[in-house]
Amino acid sequence: MRLLPGAAHFQVTELAAYEPCGAGEHLYVRVEKEGVNSDDVVEALLRATGRARSDVGYAGRKDRLAIARQWFSVRLGDEASLAKLSAPAGGRVEVLEVSRHRNKLRLGHLHGNRFRLGLSGAEGEAELEELRESLERLARFGLENRFGAQRFGHGGANLAVARAWASGDPARAAALCVDPSAEWRPGDPLPTDFRPGLFGRVVGALRRAPDEPERALRAAGRGFAKLLASAAQSAVFNAVLERRRDAGLTHRVRPGDVLRRRGGGLFRCSAADVDSANERAAPGRLEVFATGPLPGPDAYAPSPEVDTEERHWSAAADVDWRWFDGGGPLASPGDRRELVVPFLEAPRLELDGDVVWLELALPPGSFATEVLTQCGVGGRV
Repeated sequence: MRLLPGAAHFQVTELAAYEPCGAGEHLYVRVEKEGVNSDDVVEALLRATGRARSDVGYAGRKDRLAIARQWFSVRLGDEASLAKLSAPAGGRVEVLEVSRHRNKLRLGHLHGNRFRLGLSGAEGEAELEELRESLERLARFGLENRFGAQRFGHGGANLAVARAWASGDPARAAALCVDPSAEWRPGDPLPTDFRPGLFGRVVGALRRAPDEPERALRAAGRGFAKLLASAAQSAVFNAVLERRRDAGLTHRVRPGDVLRRRGGGLFRCSAADVDSANERAAPGRLEVFATGPLPGPDAYAPSPEVDTEERHWSAAADVDWRWFDGGGPLASPGDRRELVVPFLEAPRLELDGDVVWLELALPPGSFATEVLTQCGVGGRV
């Protein structure tokens, strides 16, 4: 089986952490989008409402190649101005619901996401049963919480730009924003077509000052730098996850590991707690989880021995952890992320003609494409 092409076969609905109360200075706008990413919707809201970029918030980024439903907040936004809301060419943004609330939406302000995925029809009951068994296995062992390819940008462009900029080569970083295939060179004519999104802001700044790549990169705003930092941190996490899995440490914890309680906070595992923690981390129970690093100076630190091990394990990511310290473009406080996560709801399969529909719900930041990969389902045809 494979994921079928087209946005209609990849639907995602945000599960809000709270409902807007109906009063407050922030206009809450729930939209359905297709063919655009979340930053494109931010740009559309800015044009419609006339507010500053810092006034707009959302809880999580959603795929461009999907039908996605999510909330945005606009400080001091005027509901009447939403009549001017329009998507970039080739995309669609439709307002589903409007309310108000007291605070701005920020990344992570959500309970999770519910997905509805259309797969090519199973060739016989045996293939469908194999998928059921794979989903049951994931429900018992948890989903390996790897970052999907979307986090790194089309063709890995976000990660490539992050490496170039953080390594002190803003000219190459800006050139990769113009052309991720790296065929464009500084001094070549800039493309004249409209470029949506954050890379488009870099291109626009280069048109105004082609000899100032650092300025062009910074013109894309702090959100752009955060996106690049996240791509680099995600590469580190994936590398550590893979090495822990290969070492048989996905569900086995050691003294000095940083663990997260299900629905709770982080703690460093002590020698006295390791036996109890391993019982609680076991498949079928999944009450605590070993975590991997999203590097940064404020991240919850493991023991020095585990820290040294994680830095060594992350070498394949080709990311210098010092990039996230203060002063550089990728400065980030850092965090920890669970190596595995449980489903929020039991997955369901539905056969509709030649299409197998898979419905599932995941915690914030987890990738439905990883469910497919770990079940042996191929990507889009």
